[in-house]
Amino acid sequence: MYLKLGLIPHIIVSSPQAAEQFLKTHDLVFASRPPNEAAKYISYEQRGITFGEYGPYWRNMRKLCSLEFFSNLKINSFQPIRKEELSLLVDYLKHAAQERVSVNLSNKISSLTAEISCRMVFGRKYEDKDINEKGFKHVLQEVMKLAIAPNLGEYFPFLQRLDVQGLTKRMKSVSTVIDGFLERIIDEHVRDGNEERSKDFVDTMIMSVMQSGETDSPQLDRRHVKAVMLVIDENIGSSSWQTSENVDYHCRKHCLKDFTMFTILLLVLRNFGMP
Repeated sequence: MYLKLGLIPHIIVSSPQAAEQFLKTHDLVFASRPPNEAAKYISYEQRGITFGEYGPYWRNMRKLCSLEFFSNLKINSFQPIRKEELSLLVDYLKHAAQERVSVNLSNKISSLTAEISCRMVFGRKYEDKDINEKGFKHVLQEVMKLAIAPNLGEYFPFLQRLDVQGLTKRMKSVSTVIDGFLERIIDEHVRDGNEERSKDFVDTMIMSVMQSGETDSPQLDRRHVKAVMLVIDENIGSSSWQTSENVDYHCRKHCLKDFTMFTILLLVLRNFGMP
């Protein structure tokens, strides 16, 4: 089905036969994402994996991430970090139970996921104030909102300069915040590169992309490193948010079920004349 949204033509795949043509037979033709404002300002002009154009650079970066970042060997090497952070959470919960203090378990699980990921990727934990006064969660949520927000300027290109929705202004603002934070992290790793310590994802990125140049491109620089780091940051934010939401859902579900059963029990007892 052919549609024209604004001035941009779209094709809607509505049958298995057509889907096979797009996703299998002509997969390479439709593998790249179309350019958009979010990728331009936030993803360093589509230098990341999420919005990157399909080609030698994208294939090699995906291979690098698969082998160096998400392999079983690499993930297992961070097991002591996960155990340490989990032990800290258990100790906190034990202390809170002894003091009879209420705990927001959703926030704690979210923080646990973020802190483990932060140490694996960046080598140490960062506080909310290290990125800006609003914190990591707000910035990452703003990135995800802007990435999926319908932009009138993309459907009517003559409206892009007017920025009627104010999206471009927000993209530039959040891009400045993220770029400053990622630059700081890279500077710290370059400065401390000779120290004896376990290598994190940023060290691997700096060595693999900026120094060895194994992605077959002579124009690799910090922007490529930051674009890949940003993808990992977004995964940290989305996974920690999803984990906390799942915990919150199950807690509410079981608490509601227990409360309902308790209420029914009270009604039954009262009907039988028991206090």
